[in-house]
Amino acid sequence: MSPKLPSSLFLLALVAAHVTVAAETRTVTREDAIRIAFANQPDLKVAAIQIDRAASRLRWSGRLENPELELNVSDDGVGLDEGEGNYEVAFAQRFPLTDRLRHEKGLRRHQVILAEAELAERRRELAGQVDLALIEWLSTRERGRLIAEAVTLNEEILRILEEQATAGEISKLDSMQAKLEARTLGQERDRLAAREKQERLGLLRLLGLEATTDLRLDASLVLPETAPPGHADLEAILSHRPDYVLALARIDQAKAALVLEESKRWEDVSLKFFVEGEKANDQPSGLERNTFTGIGLSIPLPLRQRNEDGVAQARLDGEESARSVDAARFRIRGECEEAYRARTDAWELASEAAGELPSLAKQQLEAVRAAHGMGEATFLQVRQAQEQLLGVRGTALDFLSDYHRAEARVRLVTGAYPGLAASTESK
Repeated sequence: MSPKLPSSLFLLALVAAHVTVAAETRTVTREDAIRIAFANQPDLKVAAIQIDRAASRLRWSGRLENPELELNVSDDGVGLDEGEGNYEVAFAQRFPLTDRLRHEKGLRRHQVILAEAELAERRRELAGQVDLALIEWLSTRERGRLIAEAVTLNEEILRILEEQATAGEISKLDSMQAKLEARTLGQERDRLAAREKQERLGLLRLLGLEATTDLRLDASLVLPETAPPGHADLEAILSHRPDYVLALARIDQAKAALVLEESKRWEDVSLKFFVEGEKANDQPSGLERNTFTGIGLSIPLPLRQRNEDGVAQARLDGEESARSVDAARFRIRGECEEAYRARTDAWELASEAAGELPSLAKQQLEAVRAAHGMGEATFLQVRQAQEQLLGVRGTALDFLSDYHRAEARVRLVTGAYPGLAASTESK
């Protein structure tokens, strides 16, 4: 029975490996890919810790400083040594004269909002990278398909030429030229296949998936039938741009910081409660004990330091934040105008390239092939017609890819991604 054990284990290992590979197969759309990147990207998980850090600071802010316990003991052992001495136990606590603790908590609350906006901006940038990587992969895959069709067509032509060369109907030079063309197309096909693998690995890295994941795309490069909009409402776009929301949040943070710095003009006062015991010689009764209790108050006088520098710096931060909002608005408006214009131009070029020109080139190739079969056209003419068809289709694909790149740019500048808002919890 023991000889059968290794084979059984081997079969179990094969089954487990098959199940593992099947579990790693994923078919995604463009929207799914962005959601997967948001959920799995390691850099985003690291960035999300900043939200937890800001939330922790909020939780532990606005508290009084630790109280102080003072102990003092003294005697006259190095003096008259009459047994006299005293001790003191004091409990001191510092209290703010202003609402500094409440303002500190308010500032921390704004810092949590800033951390969430910063994470949302990281997500927007990542979504743009994923979107563009998907387009490049689809473009390379489509170009590989065009080359594969050309390889198949060239193999068919080569087979016919070899038959004709064997029968002595044409020169062997045509057959050799066709073989050379087949080798050239084959190399281009292999190059695109290698490039597609590299782009797939790059996309998996952006998605936060293992390189062994069998990722399949449920998407294609399709040109819309009608022209896309040439503009959009700027205010609606600004509400979806995390970097603009971040600039607005910095204004609120600067205001909260200014209020906090102004509350620091008065330093904290210290309130002390103490108990003091004393042993002293009192003639004629001799050594007696006595106990005192009391309170003390220490008030720093703001005669030289009133936190002028902190207030001035906070005001400058507020002015910088206000100017940053104007700068962000101007930059976003310019990005939108540029992106929408580029998308419109790319659609017009792609629409024109996808018109009748590819069909005319295909009809010409079919006509030249038919003429070549009847001996009315040379192989050079067939090759030229094939190159023209491949060139026309390649140009149309370039324009189509440019349109989708421009469309991805529009999505980036408008922030039109699913699940872009940041969560308050890190994964």
